[in-house]
Amino acid sequence: MIQFPTLAADRAGDRTVQLTVTQARRSQHPDRTTWGPDDPAPADDYWDWQEFVVDGEGDLWIRLTGDGPHKGQWQLRGYKPRLPFEEKSKPVPWQDLAAGYGPLTNLPSDWYRQRNEILEAIAGAMSDMDDILFHAWGAHTLGTNRDHLPLVDDDTADDDIVRHAQNVADRLTQQAAKIRTSLASAHLVTPSEHTS
Repeated sequence: MIQFPTLAADRAGDRTVQLTVTQARRSQHPDRTTWGPDDPAPADDYWDWQEFVVDGEGDLWIRLTGDGPHKGQWQLRGYKPRLPFEEKSKPVPWQDLAAGYGPLTNLPSDWYRQRNEILEAIAGAMSDMDDILFHAWGAHTLGTNRDHLPLVDDDTADDDIVRHAQNVADRLTQQAAKIRTSLASAHLVTPSEHTS
């Protein structure tokens, strides 16, 4: 996990706080580039391989590409409770982003891939749990009025109950292991305690 020092939401745009958080991020993450309020904007070609930054509050912004009118501007990914919808969804140029929400810190180049691996592991686990519920416990109907009977119930022999229980436990353990493995190796962003 990547924990970036953050500033409190009510201190966004406060230059003194931004400078403090900039220094904290640079010292804790020397392998990441952090832009403070006094730093010049990076050249356009810097973003050939980087397309996300984390703002001073720990929120993620994506650089817009393509041929649209907002190409090269930045848009919030996610949700800032204190912002009205219009402001949250409006793309902003780098200078406005840095002044209003800085400091800005880039992410590792493999962040997006690692994030997707975790999401895929979660989806696999959810699918497996649905399959277990559907087939093992008969909790659903499938497009008909006919109930699917459980594979194990009060009348099932003990050895069948044990076999089914072990199967369910093994499948869930495997899925949990996949999620833990992908999570342990990922560089996802988790905000640190507020610096100020």
